[in-house]
Amino acid sequence: MAGKTIGIEIGNDTVKLVAVNGGKVTNMAVKRLPDNMVLEGRVTSPDAMIGFLKEMRKEFRIPSGDCALILPYHSVINNVLTMPPMSDAELALNLPFEFRDYVGQDGAKYQYDYAVMATEKDKDGQPEKLEVFAAAARKDLIASYYDMLKKAGFTAKVVIPHEMAMLNLVRQAIREPKEICIVDVGHTATHVYLFANNRFVMGREIEMGGQLLDAAIANTLKVDTHIARSHKESNMDNILKSDECTDVFYSLAVEVMKVVNFYNNYSNRNANLQDIYLCGGMCDVEGLRNSIKKATNLVIHHISRLIPGGVENQDTLCCALAAGAAIQ
Repeated sequence: MAGKTIGIEIGNDTVKLVAVNGGKVTNMAVKRLPDNMVLEGRVTSPDAMIGFLKEMRKEFRIPSGDCALILPYHSVINNVLTMPPMSDAELALNLPFEFRDYVGQDGAKYQYDYAVMATEKDKDGQPEKLEVFAAAARKDLIASYYDMLKKAGFTAKVVIPHEMAMLNLVRQAIREPKEICIVDVGHTATHVYLFANNRFVMGREIEMGGQLLDAAIANTLKVDTHIARSHKESNMDNILKSDECTDVFYSLAVEVMKVVNFYNNYSNRNANLQDIYLCGGMCDVEGLRNSIKKATNLVIHHISRLIPGGVENQDTLCCALAAGAAIQ
C-alpha cells in the first residue's frame, strides 16, 4: 500500500497502531484494553471498541485514513497450496474448492484471497508450478470490522492474517536465500512462524503466553493476577528471576524448541535454520530470551531488524504484526 497507512492489530489484551509513510514506520502506539472487551479474538462490544480507537488515535496523534487490519488468529483458515500455472482470475475461481473440506456447505459465506509466494519453472524456463499462500475468512466478520473501523475514522483497505503480515516483514528485509523463525509471545498464546527463501513454510500455536507468567507470580506472591501483572512489568523485587518465573520461561522455550526441531528434522531435512526473531510483550524479558536461545541453540534477534524504521524498544516488540500489515 503506497503512501500513508495505519496498521491495526486488535489483540485479546492490547490494541496496536502503526503509522507507515513511504514504506517506513513513523509512529507506533500500544494501549491495553479494558477487561473482557475482546475475548478469544472476538470484540464483545463494537461501540466500546469504536470509542477506544478514537481515544487512542487522539492520545497518540495517529491520523485517520487508510488502514490495514490484522484478522484474529483463529478467524482465518489458511493453507499453502501447490497449483499449476494459471491466471489471477483462474486462481480466484479455484480457491473456494481448495477450502471446501474446511468450510463445508458454508463456502459462499467466506471471502478468499491469496498471494503467490513463488513460481517454479521447468528446464525451458516455462512456469510449471505456483506456490500459493491462500486464506479464507467469513464475510460477515470482515464486514463488521470494516464498519467498526469506519466509525472510528479509518478506511480498511486490507485485511490479512498473521502469517502474511510476518511474511511482508521477511520479504522486505531479507534479500538473500535464508531460513528464519519468528516467535511472537502474546498475552494468551505464542505463535511460531517458519520462513524459507521468502516463503511461509509452517506455523504453530503454543497455548502459553504472558498470562501464564502473571499466574505464576500471583501464586508466588499470593496476590490477584492484576497486581501480579503490575509486579511483572516493574520487575518488583526482581520477581522475574524467581524460580517460578524461570520455570515458565523454560517451559515456553521447550515448546518453541519442539517446533524448531520438527522443522529441522521432519519438515525439511535440508534445513539450515540459524536465526530467531523475537516479538511480543514478553520478549524484552532477559530470562525468556536466554531460555529460548539455550533451548534452540539459535541466534536471537530483535524484531526491529525486520521492520523498516523500527527501533529496538518495547513498542516495536509489540507492534510487529501491525507493521507487517501496514507495509502490505
